[in-house]
Amino acid sequence: MPKIYLSPAYHKWNPCSVDGCDETTHNNLYLDELEKYLKACKIEYKRGVRRVPKSNEDSNALLSRAVRESNEFCADIHYVSHTNAHNGNVRGYRPIIYPGYEDAKRLADILMKNRREIYSGPVTLNTRTDLYELRKTNATAYYEEHVFHDNKEDAIWFHNNMKLIAKQTAKGFCEYFGIPFVDINE
Repeated sequence: MPKIYLSPAYHKWNPCSVDGCDETTHNNLYLDELEKYLKACKIEYKRGVRRVPKSNEDSNALLSRAVRESNEFCADIHYVSHTNAHNGNVRGYRPIIYPGYEDAKRLADILMKNRREIYSGPVTLNTRTDLYELRKTNATAYYEEHVFHDNKEDAIWFHNNMKLIAKQTAKGFCEYFGIPFVDINE
């Protein structure tokens, strides 16, 4: 059975353009939707803890714990769910992988194809070597930057389409693993 570790954002407070929300909260809401599809598709998963926004929880300790748990779980994919910020004017889906890993590139190609089917903004793959979750996990790591949460249009789209995004992501995971996709809405 395929195994995925779900790692939500662990920021203390990154406010979103949608009133009353923040990056940590909306990424956990999205992962709640994704879990439903993973269960239906018989993909085993483990999820990192939910950080309490504005709390004094140690985000570095939570991040280290997520990597340790992912490695102990022997995940096939370490899936990081984040949103981005810049200056309020930038839109886009910008996932990140560690350079040179063919499995990560293959996963990125599949997930980006699926995102283009539902999202009208730019879709751009980035590589980085400095992100802890990309460097230290044993699994194929995929770091989502779903939208720019400081861009009102992007943030509203994300909030209004979490179920659809989860569906497309799960379809991509199933394609990557070569297993059937189960649509929970049919």
